[in-house]
Amino acid sequence: MATLTEEDGKWLLTCHIVASDYNWPFCEISINFFNEQEQPTGQGIDFSSFTSVYVKARYVHQGHDSLRFQLRNFNPLYGQFDDQGTWKYVGIEFWPQRSPQANDIPLKSLQVASWWIAEQKLPIKHAEPEFTNVMMLELSTGNNIQPGQYVIELEHIKFTGKYFTNNQVLLFLISLWACSAVGFLFFNLSWSRKQLIETKSKAEELRQLNQLLNVKTKELKNQAERDPLTGALNRAGIKTIFTKELEVLSVMFIDIDYFKSVNDRYGHTVGDEVLKAFAKLISNNCRFTDFLARWGGEEFLLVCPNTSLKDAYDLAQALRNIISHHQWIQDIQLTASFGVAQQGDESPTAFIERADKALYDAKVRGRNQVVISEY
Repeated sequence: MATLTEEDGKWLLTCHIVASDYNWPFCEISINFFNEQEQPTGQGIDFSSFTSVYVKARYVHQGHDSLRFQLRNFNPLYGQFDDQGTWKYVGIEFWPQRSPQANDIPLKSLQVASWWIAEQKLPIKHAEPEFTNVMMLELSTGNNIQPGQYVIELEHIKFTGKYFTNNQVLLFLISLWACSAVGFLFFNLSWSRKQLIETKSKAEELRQLNQLLNVKTKELKNQAERDPLTGALNRAGIKTIFTKELEVLSVMFIDIDYFKSVNDRYGHTVGDEVLKAFAKLISNNCRFTDFLARWGGEEFLLVCPNTSLKDAYDLAQALRNIISHHQWIQDIQLTASFGVAQQGDESPTAFIERADKALYDAKVRGRNQVVISEY
C-alpha cells in the first residue's frame, strides 16, 4: 500500500509492505509518456540519444537501501500496445546511499529482465535493450524488501546525452563533404573560365570532375551496402529487394552448423577465411538473379526472385550437398542448415521470420538439412 505526496518540491512515496504469500512485494512511482485518455497510438518518447540518467532519490529512513529504475519500451514487432506486459522491461537495481556516484546511471548498464524474455519467448535478435519508444518510466523499491514502512524521497530524474545523434553528425559530415565537393567544382569552373580559352577544354574538365564525384558516390554506396568481410550484401543492401513488385519471391536462411567450434579450434583468422569462402561458394552455385546477404555471424540470407517454394527447396538441397562435399581449408568438415519460405500476403518482416523459424526447426531436427515453411 502506498501514497504519493509533494513536499518542498520533492515527491515522497510512503510505502507500507504487508506480509503475504507474494514473494516479490514492491511499491513504485510510474510516469507515463503517453496520454491514456486520447486514442492510443503506441507512440512514446525516443531516449536513444541519451547516454545516462541521474536519479536523485533516497530512502528517508533506514530499513532498506536499494532502488530499481526501469524504462518500458514498446516495439510493435513483438509487443501489443493494449497489453503492457509485452512492453520490454529495461532496468537496473542500484544503491543510492552507498556512494555519491550511485545515482548517476549509464543507460548502457540497463539490462532487459531475463524473466520477461523467458515469459515472452522473445527471439534473441530482439533481446537487447531498446530506448527508441519508451512508454513509461518506473522507480520502485528494490528486491528482497521486508514487511514494514518505507519512505522514498524523489527530487528529480535528469537524462543527459549528446546534443547531436551519431546519424545527425554523419549526415552533417556527408553534407559538408558534398558542399566541399560542389565548392571545389565551382572553384575549378571559375579557374577554367580564366585560364582556358576554348569551351571544349572547360567542358572536358567539368566532365572529369563529375565522373570523379559519381565514382566516389558509388564507392560510398557500395561500402554502406556490403559486408566488409565476405563482400556479400548486408541488411541495408538486401532491403531494397523486398520493395520491388515481384509476383513470386522465395528466401532461404543458411546457417553454418557448429561454426563456433571452428573459431574455438582454429582461431578467428581461419574462421574469417571460412566465412569468405562460404559466401563465395554460395554465390558461385546460385543463379545470377539471386541475392546473397550476410545476416549476421555465420548466418546468410539468399533471396530468390521469381522462384517458387519447390524450386527454392531444390536449390537449397543442392547447395547443402555442395557445402558438405566441398574441400575447406585445414580439411575442416562443414555442413549447413537451411530454412526456406515463399512470400505470401504478409509483410517482409513476417516473411523473413517464417524462414528464420524454419531454420531453427532444421537445427532442432539435427542440422545439415532443409526445412520449408508453408504459408
